[in-house]
Amino acid sequence: MTGRLLPTRHGFLRSVAWLTFLGLGGLLFAGCSSPATTPQSKTSSTERVEAGRPVQVVKAMLDDTTKPEQGGKTSWSTTWRVCFKPDRADVTRLEAQAVTTEGSGTSLRELKENCLELVVARGQGKVETGMPGRDAQLAEAAALAYRVRAVHDDGTVTPWTEPIPAGSTKP
Repeated sequence: MTGRLLPTRHGFLRSVAWLTFLGLGGLLFAGCSSPATTPQSKTSSTERVEAGRPVQVVKAMLDDTTKPEQGGKTSWSTTWRVCFKPDRADVTRLEAQAVTTEGSGTSLRELKENCLELVVARGQGKVETGMPGRDAQLAEAAALAYRVRAVHDDGTVTPWTEPIPAGSTKP
């Protein structure tokens, strides 16, 4: 028989068996090489022992700053500042963590002077128009929130506060 395009039946079955063996062997080796446990993040809140109560919000405010520019324009920004009071005297630092609708971030931000500051709106416009777009930017900023905890001398931490929306002024 001349011009056969397919291999003989015996050779075809051998090829199928060989490919099946390679596929199963690859799966076996891939399964053996995966880690048995998932590594914990260094910033995981489960690594530390909780003690005490969450810190309290003592002040939350928006601070508007304007700066005159040339041509009758002004640049402006709105900074959100929220300050906390720890529940114990042995607090070494306060830590903040970003929270969105998708969950908590993995990095921690150390607070200076027990306060968190964040520019939540900024823009430029004519002096007579005020701060165009400020309200829209503040509404968008509220999609981001922060939760805060205190770290004590002995390494224990307070529970996290409830997430505080960026731009919120209610203590």
